[in-house]
Amino acid sequence: MTTVFEVLTPASLRRDGDPQRRCTFLIAASSGFPLAGLLFVGAYSAANRGAGYAHELFWAAVVLALCTTAVVLGLAENKRRAAAVLTVSLAVLLSLPKYLRAPGYFNFYDELAHWRAAQDLLEGHRLLAPNSLNKVVADYPGLAALSAATAAATGSPVFAAGNIVILVARACGCLAMFLLAERIVRAPAAALLAAVIFMANPAFMFFDAQFAYESLALPLVTVVLLLAMRVVPSDSAHRTPLLIAALLLAGAVVITHHSSSYLLTALLLATAVVAYVLRRPPSAQLLVLAAVTFAGTVTWLFTVARYTLTYVGPYVRSNLASVPDFLTGSGKPRQLFGGFPLPPLYEQVAGYVAVIVLMMLAAPGFWWLRRARPHRDRVAMWVLALLGSLYFLSLPMVALRGDQTAKRVWEFAFIGLGPACALTLWLMTVRGRVVWRWIAPTLLVIVFVGSGVARSGEHIRFPGPYAPSADPRSMTPDVVAAARWLDTERGPDHRVVGDRTLAAAMGSYGEQVAVTYQEDGRPVWKILEPDTLTDGVAKEVRGSR
Repeated sequence: MTTVFEVLTPASLRRDGDPQRRCTFLIAASSGFPLAGLLFVGAYSAANRGAGYAHELFWAAVVLALCTTAVVLGLAENKRRAAAVLTVSLAVLLSLPKYLRAPGYFNFYDELAHWRAAQDLLEGHRLLAPNSLNKVVADYPGLAALSAATAAATGSPVFAAGNIVILVARACGCLAMFLLAERIVRAPAAALLAAVIFMANPAFMFFDAQFAYESLALPLVTVVLLLAMRVVPSDSAHRTPLLIAALLLAGAVVITHHSSSYLLTALLLATAVVAYVLRRPPSAQLLVLAAVTFAGTVTWLFTVARYTLTYVGPYVRSNLASVPDFLTGSGKPRQLFGGFPLPPLYEQVAGYVAVIVLMMLAAPGFWWLRRARPHRDRVAMWVLALLGSLYFLSLPMVALRGDQTAKRVWEFAFIGLGPACALTLWLMTVRGRVVWRWIAPTLLVIVFVGSGVARSGEHIRFPGPYAPSADPRSMTPDVVAAARWLDTERGPDHRVVGDRTLAAAMGSYGEQVAVTYQEDGRPVWKILEPDTLTDGVAKEVRGSR
């Protein structure tokens, strides 16, 4: 970032130049954000037309946003305030691709169950009402309740209210990441770089920008972790107000998303344990926070959300068994980037190289933090190191299983990787030789490109021709219109069957009851596979009503 600033700003402004001229240049430099937004618009317009340069426009927008961030920070007089504003601005800008993917309606598979849950609340249904699209969504009503309340208060539809809720949560989560990193690295520029690396995590621009419970829970986990680090030492001031805020937000996580609550509980317990190991006894407030979060998570799981064990159990067992299966020869590695359509070759290469880059940045960053940081920061540093290590520990399971379970830790792991990787990059630009000052920005771009392609397939990231059971590429305006027509003409709550996407569309926008094997145990393929209306088809139609 230092190199980019030096190249793009006049030498007189890098010193104590004329304040008015400096302000003028700062305003001009800030125009890079709307220009980056226009490049995103151009990328999706090109993708809709089938043009071959959509990816290049997309990454040009990301690079322009990063350059703008560096220049604006360099020109700002109050670095800390500017870094905080830039963190929020970049979080909003990098949320734009998801919204451009379908600007008029929700089209990601997970979004449809949450839309139905929020819509049902607006229509007077009770909290925790059954959800035919995904039973576990009904057990975690935090997102639906907040979105329905926002829609009711503003008079806006669930689509607008839900997007507002997620966007505000993401901005707050990134700001909490900045403040958490600042506590560790003690430099606003390095803390901003940590927030940028967090935004480079594989789920940020698409998966965690969708209207889904993890998109709300992840920012809440980041804020609770920030508050927890403030009450670790027993001599911290204002511990009681911080505790109250942390307890409320931890409770929100518990009722919003299952795996986020489990990870948050583990992090809080790990913080207390690390504090004891480092002979920095945790405060009573931290112990209360960890104990209450643990009790709340367990209580909610076994009294309200028992179905969660049925829902996540098979995926967890499959991932845990993947490595032993491979070692014994009963399992084989899956084909990476084996989907259709394939991303460009440079994105595939970056997907592998980004893992190496992150490892090369994280290792020296944590080593330097261990040696140089004050003793009071050691607890936070070790907890973040443990969290960041989950990314590398998950890679063998991701290489052997195609499901998303192991990948779900990546966005949380980047909370831990951010400060260490940012510190390494920052030291390369501030203290390194000239060649390292050019290499550092290149490494950051590689992480963005490689991480971005590692989690979201081509059909998720860009529009294209219709494809069956392909989530967003199956969720066309015609499909949405057909679902709404069915609700208008036939009424709600009829039992319907379809492929993965059609069933979700009819069960959400059509307000029907989608019959699926996953939720109902019905062998719906017996209806869909035969070429003619056989006796077996008729029997299954009658049996599943």
